[in-house]
Parts: sequence; structure tokens; C-alpha cells
Amino acid sequence: VHEADLVAVRLAEVPRIVVGAPTLWPEGAPAPAMAGLDALPWLALTTFYRDTVLLTEPATGEEHRFAIRPRLSTDSLYALRNAALAGLGAALVSAWMVAEDIAAGRLLALAPGWEATPQPVHLVYPGARFHPPRLTRFIEHMREHMPRMPGVRPPSRASALPSGDGPAPPRRRRA
Repeated sequence: VHEADLVAVRLAEVPRIVVGAPTLWPEGAPAPAMAGLDALPWLALTTFYRDTVLLTEPATGEEHRFAIRPRLSTDSLYALRNAALAGLGAALVSAWMVAEDIAAGRLLALAPGWEATPQPVHLVYPGARFHPPRLTRFIEHMREHMPRMPGVRPPSRASALPSGDGPAPPRRRRA
């Protein structure tokens, strides 16, 4: 946030993973290896990727970039999930959105241990010298509970660096 009168506090991040329906492969065939991901039919979430996917292995920092030619492009995460469930292709989605589908076997994680850049979750509020007590309690509550919600995690050190988190700069008095 580049507004002097606002404070943005990074609370958490949302991992994004590659998923696909079990029907993408003949019965009994294993999920593709990293090298085979580019050969799959793809679905694209146009707000984040259109023709290239970059996955990172967080433990090592190793990257795998590959081109895709989506058979479906959308700006709706819900439409993307539904298309993946229908077996139309592989998709890169927010982990929280598909956690139940993976647990139930409706979707498979195609690149376990790899993910796209996680999406940050911020709490934005007006900067001021004094805040009402209920805003202060709300901020404290969100800082405590947001990173523990299903499908999100505490922000990684690398993702927390460029955000400008922290207190707002002091406000100048107008003369």
C-alpha cells in the first residue's frame, strides 16, 4: 500500500498448488512428473497466469518454469475449480479452495512439494495516532487467528520483506 494514510499488515499467505482430476489419466496411470506437466491440458486463471507457469520447491528454492496453452481461461477461481473437477485440465489454484476436494479424491495434487508464489493476505486500516479499542482488538484478533485458518499459513520471511508492513509513518500537521 502506497497511501500515507493507510497501514497494511501482512497477516498470512495463501499457497497455490497444481491440481487435476483423476480422470485426466487412464485408469491406474500415475500423476505426471514435473517434466510432464507442460504436456497436460491446462486451465488458466488470467489474473495470475496466462501462458507460463512458474513453480518453486520452497525447501530448496529450485524453480520449474514451463509454457502452457490453456484450453480454458477465466478470471474466476470458482469457475477454474469447477473446470478442474470436470476433468477439463490441470489448474493452479489456491490451496484452501481445493483442500476438501483433494482429501475426498476428487482432485489430485499434481506437483506435491511445489507451488506458485503464494498470495499475501493483508489487513489494511487507516493510520492514526490513536485507534478505537475495538479496532485494536480486531487487529490483534486477526493477527493471532488468520495465519491458523485452514488453507493459509504464516507469511514466509521472503514474502514478508517487500510489503512495507508496520506502523504508518507519522502524520504531518497541516499549517
